[in-house]
Amino acid sequence: MMPTPVAGDAGGLHSKTTKEAPVSKRDCSGFTIIELMIAISLLAVILTLAVPAFGRFIEQQQLTATANRLVGHLQFARGQAITRGTLVAACPSRDGRTCTGGNRWEQGWIVYLDPEKAGQPAEGGDVLRVVQAMPEHVMHSGGRHRVRFKDSGMAYGTNLTIRICSRGNPEAARAVIVSNPGRVRATREVDPAECGG
Repeated sequence: MMPTPVAGDAGGLHSKTTKEAPVSKRDCSGFTIIELMIAISLLAVILTLAVPAFGRFIEQQQLTATANRLVGHLQFARGQAITRGTLVAACPSRDGRTCTGGNRWEQGWIVYLDPEKAGQPAEGGDVLRVVQAMPEHVMHSGGRHRVRFKDSGMAYGTNLTIRICSRGNPEAARAVIVSNPGRVRATREVDPAECGG
């Protein structure tokens, strides 16, 4: 309540207080059921729009991580070929000990010493790295079944492209490219048709 001066009071020493309207319990009670229903409806609409976009974001990050992992292992193979002064290869592998002979990299892969160009590790000791299966992605290369690096760091054969595709979203695909000079890189520039889209 605020004091207000009384009319005719010269010094304003006497004041009269004015009363404000009483506050009802309803004004202090919070949300009404209608307001709560509107808030829940708005939240549902926002989540309906946000959740699929977040799912696609997670999927793209997983594909990027898989591509980066493969790039790292292929760069490791190239580095080992240069360091050891011998041929080092990488190929798809189901069991982590031998090459499968196919071009399906999602079943896992190995990096191994291949000084005799045998196409398979000679013994278990020749395997330098093993990566287990990644069934959530489809990873395939055009025609080559392995990548082999010379002691100079150059790769044998033609350029190799390994496509990393999402089972549900071909537009999110990535690719790992190995050039003849031995450069290994990842890219997002993949035709969705190459992933079945």
